[in-house]
Amino acid sequence: MGVPKFYRWISERYPCLSEVVKEYQIPEFDNLYLDMNGIIHVCSHPNDNDPHFRMTEEKMFKDIFHYIEVLFRLIQPRKVFFMAVDGVAPRAKMNQQRGRRFRSAREAVDAEKKARDRGEVLPTEERFDSNCITPGTEFMARLDTHLQYFVTHKISHDKLWQNCKVIYSGHETPGEGEHKIMEYIRYTKSQPNYNPNTRHCLYGLDADLIMLGLTSHEPHFSLLREEVRFGGKENNSRTPTAEDTTFHLLHLSLMREYISYEFHELKSTLPFPFDLENVIDDWVLMGFLVGNDFIPHLPNLHINKEALPNLYQTYKSVLPSLGGYLNNGGKLNLERFEKFVEKLAEMEVDHFQEMSADLKYFNAKKSKNGSAFKVNKGRAAVKELVPMEFSDDDGTDDDGENDIEKTLAKLGLESQAGLFGDDDEEEGWEEDEEFRQHKREYYMTKMNYENVDADVLVEQATCYVRGIQWILNYYYNGICSWSWYYPYHYAPYVSDIRGFSDLKLHYDMGKPFLPYEQLLAVLPPLSKKHLPEAYQGLMTKEDSPLKEYYPDTFQTDLNGKQQDWEAVVLIPFIDEKRLLDAMAPCNEKLTEGQKLRNIHGPMYVYSYTPDNLGEYKAPTHFPSVGVNHASVELVHRDKWEILPEKIFKGLCPRVKEDLYFAGFPTLKHITHTFHIAKEAVKVFQQNSRGENFILDITELEIKPNLKDLANQLVGKTVFVSWPHLVEAKVTAIASMSEKYYRVKGGELNCQVMEGFKRDEFVCARNGIATQYHDRWGINVGDTDILVYAAAMTGRRYAPTPNGRVSLEKSWSSIIQPYAYQTIVKDIAVHDPGYREHFNVEDYFSPRTKVFMLGQPYYGCLGEVIEINPSHKGRIRVVMTDLGEPNFEVVRRKQDEVDTKYMPGYIAAQKVGISTHLLARLTGTVFLLPPSSDNPGELDMKNRLNIGLNLKNNKRSEEVVGYTRKVQDANGGKTIWLYSPKTVESIMEYQSKFPEIFDHLSEQKGDKDIFYQDEVFGKEQHKERVSELTAWLKESDFAKAFRQKCGTPCLDEAVVSRLVEEVDKISAILARSVKMQVRPHLLFKPNPLQGSTPPDPSVTYELFDRVTNCREGFSVPLGARGTVIGIHLADKETDVMYDILFDEAFEEGLTLAGPATAKRCYRLHSASLINLSHGNRYFSTGEANGNGKSDEPKPDVWKNNRQDQNHHYNHQNQQRPEKQGYSPHPSQQTTPYQPPQGSINKNQGYNCTPPKNNPGYDVASPQPPDPNQLPSPSALYVSSQTKTRCPDIANGGLEVKTELNHSGRQGMVEIRSSREVDCVVFGTYYATWNKILQQGIGRMPNRNCILCFSYIPRIKPGPKAFQLLIFVDVTKALADGIRFYRVNEQLISCTGDSQGLIRPKYFIKVVDCESNTIIYTPQYGFGTEAIPTIPANPGRQPGSAYGQAPHPGRGRGRAITAQQPQGLRLYENIWSQVQREDNERLDKWPVQGPGISNAAPVPAKDSGRSDYGRTEVSVEDIFRGAAMACAPQVPDQSLATHLSPDLLSMFKPPQQTQCQGVETNAHKEDSPVKSAFVPTQVIRNRTPRKPKPGNCDDMTRQSSTNEGQSLGSADAERPHAQQTQRHVQQSNGNDNRPRRKVRNRLAVKFGQPFVGDT
Repeated sequence: MGVPKFYRWISERYPCLSEVVKEYQIPEFDNLYLDMNGIIHVCSHPNDNDPHFRMTEEKMFKDIFHYIEVLFRLIQPRKVFFMAVDGVAPRAKMNQQRGRRFRSAREAVDAEKKARDRGEVLPTEERFDSNCITPGTEFMARLDTHLQYFVTHKISHDKLWQNCKVIYSGHETPGEGEHKIMEYIRYTKSQPNYNPNTRHCLYGLDADLIMLGLTSHEPHFSLLREEVRFGGKENNSRTPTAEDTTFHLLHLSLMREYISYEFHELKSTLPFPFDLENVIDDWVLMGFLVGNDFIPHLPNLHINKEALPNLYQTYKSVLPSLGGYLNNGGKLNLERFEKFVEKLAEMEVDHFQEMSADLKYFNAKKSKNGSAFKVNKGRAAVKELVPMEFSDDDGTDDDGENDIEKTLAKLGLESQAGLFGDDDEEEGWEEDEEFRQHKREYYMTKMNYENVDADVLVEQATCYVRGIQWILNYYYNGICSWSWYYPYHYAPYVSDIRGFSDLKLHYDMGKPFLPYEQLLAVLPPLSKKHLPEAYQGLMTKEDSPLKEYYPDTFQTDLNGKQQDWEAVVLIPFIDEKRLLDAMAPCNEKLTEGQKLRNIHGPMYVYSYTPDNLGEYKAPTHFPSVGVNHASVELVHRDKWEILPEKIFKGLCPRVKEDLYFAGFPTLKHITHTFHIAKEAVKVFQQNSRGENFILDITELEIKPNLKDLANQLVGKTVFVSWPHLVEAKVTAIASMSEKYYRVKGGELNCQVMEGFKRDEFVCARNGIATQYHDRWGINVGDTDILVYAAAMTGRRYAPTPNGRVSLEKSWSSIIQPYAYQTIVKDIAVHDPGYREHFNVEDYFSPRTKVFMLGQPYYGCLGEVIEINPSHKGRIRVVMTDLGEPNFEVVRRKQDEVDTKYMPGYIAAQKVGISTHLLARLTGTVFLLPPSSDNPGELDMKNRLNIGLNLKNNKRSEEVVGYTRKVQDANGGKTIWLYSPKTVESIMEYQSKFPEIFDHLSEQKGDKDIFYQDEVFGKEQHKERVSELTAWLKESDFAKAFRQKCGTPCLDEAVVSRLVEEVDKISAILARSVKMQVRPHLLFKPNPLQGSTPPDPSVTYELFDRVTNCREGFSVPLGARGTVIGIHLADKETDVMYDILFDEAFEEGLTLAGPATAKRCYRLHSASLINLSHGNRYFSTGEANGNGKSDEPKPDVWKNNRQDQNHHYNHQNQQRPEKQGYSPHPSQQTTPYQPPQGSINKNQGYNCTPPKNNPGYDVASPQPPDPNQLPSPSALYVSSQTKTRCPDIANGGLEVKTELNHSGRQGMVEIRSSREVDCVVFGTYYATWNKILQQGIGRMPNRNCILCFSYIPRIKPGPKAFQLLIFVDVTKALADGIRFYRVNEQLISCTGDSQGLIRPKYFIKVVDCESNTIIYTPQYGFGTEAIPTIPANPGRQPGSAYGQAPHPGRGRGRAITAQQPQGLRLYENIWSQVQREDNERLDKWPVQGPGISNAAPVPAKDSGRSDYGRTEVSVEDIFRGAAMACAPQVPDQSLATHLSPDLLSMFKPPQQTQCQGVETNAHKEDSPVKSAFVPTQVIRNRTPRKPKPGNCDDMTRQSSTNEGQSLGSADAERPHAQQTQRHVQQSNGNDNRPRRKVRNRLAVKFGQPFVGDT
């Protein structure tokens, strides 16, 4: 249990001490030690507050194994892995164990009783009694067998476990787990061959592990523990899933330095040398005075009441006069310690005076006449107490001053010279008497003394000092007595601990209890089942000699504490002699099996052997180990016991203190000072209230020259993030005025910092200062220089031109700014001893497991056969090619299978209740016991939550399949959506318990607490509550999985379909392929890779196929699976992926329903190779198979993570037209974006710009994009146009809700267009003419042009943008225009020499209302910009296309095709055109020979003398474009080449002749007119906005606009349905009011195109 509140106190006082760590941040350790009891408790009873909770023993053991495996993988010890389970404890510890077990047994029984009183029906299975986690029980015997099996299995099958020695010390070995570990450390440290620079990591939950670690005096010692959320016992329930656990790493190396700072004053005041090791020993001693597991804390010494600072201040004031230190390597100097205690007693008196004054003030406030302040109040109180009798040495009783003097001396108080003096001193006398009387009450009431005399005080002082010395021996030398214990529940007052300087301290070693003896000593009668039946009567029988030690009821005393678990359990201490005597007759009744559990056993030391030791029989639930490679040696405890005089104490002389060990933080290397102040540093969930050690970095006396500094650092490696140093590569250095970075060729380039660049510098500087101060307690001072660097993420072996494989460092793709004064350079670093170079033959030795990073067989697991020198170093491998499932069917039916979510008001309408009641019932509603039970009080401890608990706003959690939290598009607020399953559950709830709905409907306001009798009535509330509780527990929603809101994931039904598809290919045999591969295309699992992914170019999407490529996981190496969930994070390296694997495995998790049992796991990208990404990447020839990452890129992660790396082919769910909202991330549809991504039919669309492909050409042929349709004013296309706009109208990006101009991370220059998704400038029609003539200019009072890095969502309002201008970054950068990333949303541009972005850099201009492109630089804007198509050989001489008389604004409705089905349509069309004639691919849209066959025109005798003016829709134009692209195949063959949906698109477009008269009717027999027929726009008949009075038209128009911005329902329906709707409207079947002219274009057609003859 350790020292309560100690961990939090030191973590807040010394803020840099503890840090949250991820797997890739863990330093290297030589030895890992596990205090196993913490793991056993967490995994066996994680939820003691729920009396319904049950768990099978098999599940417990599997969770324990899994937790151990995760910790081992997290630390990966190089030499020793020590697992220690608590054995029989010393007698001193049994008192605390006994109290804990009595209390836990009573709490469990009380919880069940309260549940039954509430009417709850508890499970029939027996409740797990945590008291069975005690040596000697059957449970511990079974666990011991399973743990031995687990170690054998891991060593036999896991290479990571084979590289270190594994020590298992079970419950049979006497001693507490952590002390058995320390005994091993003391033993190895005393050996002559011990490495003094060994790096230790100790896992455990006890705070006193800090003390243990410091007593070892090892400088490289860290403690690993789970994150504890402070704020009450209920908030500290721990999750048994290790992947969901946040771990803290507490560095004792920093603790040593902080202790040196804590007592730095002694360096100048001590008359003897200052020795840090001795000061640390004294610091440990002072920690014992505030409480530990063996003696109670001293009165009034509470950690939360500044006890430790007072102890430190007392120590600093008294130590210079002591002549030496208090604790000399575990031996207490009694004389010096007595002087220290005397000084500490002064603090105790002062504390009592303050407490007494406060009490008087409180009583005075309660008293009407204020009599509490009368002087004689204290004396009156004294007379009411039992007289205190003392006897002097001669046995006589005297009255008077001498007797009082003697009494004071015996009490340990100094005599008051003026005790009977003048009245002026009356008050001081009274206070001393009050203090003595207070102590007298304490001893008589707490310790049940009838008379407090000198012998009592001497006994108290002697016992306490003896206890302190026993503890010091235990921590420094090991157990000095198994039988000693502190015989009181309370400690004496400090002022009474005196006169012990001459005390002789001797201890009887004794021997440890046997397991059954300890069980009988610590277990309560409620847990008697864990004892052999022969002993159970000793607890319960009335005539038992031990009956008095097992009371049925007992009292607890908080004794100044605040939490119930801190209370003292007042039960009698068991007498050892009486216990053993009573057990003796029962020992003979034990069975042989029971006798085997009642012995002390050895420890097991495992090591790997290549020999096969035969089959290892497995215990229950697990398979046997067929091939056993675990050699085991039995070691008894006494082998590691060393005499105290032979133990090496203090710091080893060969320790390299000046050498930096990676991952072990230090306060060295940077000059700084410190001070102590209350500055509210936030280490945990809330700001600290106590004092913090604040480090102040000293300012540089001489400011360095920025250019000289850049020459020194740019391109070099330094250490950042002091004091938690991380190696990083510097990419740039900046000041307020200029910034230096290297360009190609290695030359420095200087950039002027002005405008927003300067503002960004200030923001980054302030952010760094705030983070350092608020979290780490460090004042960095004024920051004049920022260093931009990429942190190291790991190491990898890469082939070199000289034929070797060399170890190189991998750098993050994210560049972060750091304050220059926190940068550390030119320091001595410990050499980890990695092998730097390998021959290819050695690195890829035969039978080495490798993965393919090239094509074909990307991601396949293979095995090296040999290296063939005759083939230029190629490696001969055999690859295992597994069959891949086809998820296309699941994708197509996903919209049908996916859960449809609805807003609250629709769900409420379906149920027939109010939205307010729906919101309350899906959350939390408390039901309390009848109000008559506790009148006037709220019995919150026995409350019952009768809400469905389907949402949690505080934790931001949603329930998969029931609720989702999305963002409302109108107001930017978040709203909850509900599924049909939620509606069904509420309807069932209402049918079963209508009383609740009736009662809650009658209540007004937000009251969420009700009484059982008020809801169900006084007569039947118990029965109804019982039924309600059973229904809530057994319902499906109670078992549903909870996740963070917004987590992209697949629905359970979809995952079930995936399982079915995967199982279909399970019978397909794998194919082995032998091939010759270059080394750089092979990935070998590397334990040094850190967070670096095997393929840095990887991106992930739902449905992606992946394979596990890291050894040492629960997941088998090479196991394939599918991404079903993506847990996003602020940092890219923290993103985790839920993987559904093709086959179940023993340690697998269940994440998405029963179908995924034992088939799921949560992994980091560094552990995965994305097979689907490889297919996407290599399908376009854009891969860079060498696996090398590009140069580090700016920090664009937070901006484009979801836009760039995650695209989900989910369809938008049905949503009402009156309430718009942003779709859930897993519901968003990704627009097709061919210029920036690659296509894979089976895997969806990836909008990530291609990497590592310098040959990528934006002019390469791409499918026509429905969102890329030029404006009607630009329908003429030049046959010489080689490029097209690389972005679609809406940018293909996820729409942002609002801008956020705070939280800037650092202005970073954009050097490549690949670093941004887009650059967009918003403006208005009022300024458009000026922009078209001159360009975009700078804003007033600004020296830059501010743009967006995404497509902003335009909300209605007077200031809403009307136009969005897309800027060609590639072209602008080539002409010297510079762009800078200001923050996640904003891009700053310098413009040209005149500060303008000229129109030639515009990609397109989009009308915000209609999402229509109105301008492109190729086609211009209006008559003057329309190019003339050159004469065609097939055209009649002299014929020409007409010109439009005046420009049009092109505000027609944009064509959208959000359905993947539609996207595949255009993709298929384009691919067929490509195969037909490659020469036409440079024209977009297509125009060339053969068009006349695809788009036939009627003969001249069809009734039309010319082609005149025709009114067509934009849809008709694009529909004609699709038709023009169709291959030349007969009608009969279309059915075999194209899908029915594709055929429906080849109907003649519906057009209307417009010769001066407007008409609505479409003519079925009108000729085909399209973008491929020369046309001119005569008039744009875009409907105007409805007037305010026309409500119906306004509602319909608003819903249309809303659908366009969100991906409306029209955009989601199949094209055939849209066509049918138009036909219905044209036939008059649609009776809805509508405008006669909707989005029509008056077009003049020229002479029809005639193909080549």
